[in-house]
Amino acid sequence: MLYRNQNKALNWKLIDALFEKQIEQSLNIQSGYNQIKKVLLRRNFPILNIDEQKLYLEFKDWLVEVLKREPIPKDIKSIYFGLANLSFPEFDDGKIKTTVYIAGSKNKPDEDLDWNSALEYLPKRRYLLLNNFEELDVFVEKHKLSTKYKVLVCNGLLNLLVLKVMQDLKDDLLTYKIRKYLFAESILTRDELYFGAGYDSGTTYILGMLSK
Repeated sequence: MLYRNQNKALNWKLIDALFEKQIEQSLNIQSGYNQIKKVLLRRNFPILNIDEQKLYLEFKDWLVEVLKREPIPKDIKSIYFGLANLSFPEFDDGKIKTTVYIAGSKNKPDEDLDWNSALEYLPKRRYLLLNNFEELDVFVEKHKLSTKYKVLVCNGLLNLLVLKVMQDLKDDLLTYKIRKYLFAESILTRDELYFGAGYDSGTTYILGMLSK
């Protein structure tokens, strides 16, 4: 079924306002996704059912593994969780899919508007194909849904996931290692760490700052 007048039903002003409200209130994943579903249902759009807890555990497990293998360096001041349409033909079916990735910048959002363009921290395991996002790609194509629909759901869920996981992994994110003598290392705590999320081709939402 083709959902007509999608641009009229969903607009960027509506999406931005909802995201900003959710960020300000630091909503949990279930409450935030319920708000997103209400926006869609009021406009007669189809809904993809998601197990929010399972989605969160998938996201958290990935991030824990990334931080374990490649900790965030001392000089990184901001973390960016990006959304991009990528393909991985070497180990997947080669289809373009909505992909999450993590990267870090030496700049702060309040110091540089393009802070998430100059990325220095690019861990090898930075890409993540969330199962629900793969399902959503198929769902969007099947129902011929617009880019705005996809941004509302994917970026909205990513914001909620990041807000939750950054608090849950606060201690791990704020610590860093420095090598002292030979193989000896010291574990220190950074003063602050900013974080944001968004599509590479769209708006970056500043979600918050961790501090010790």
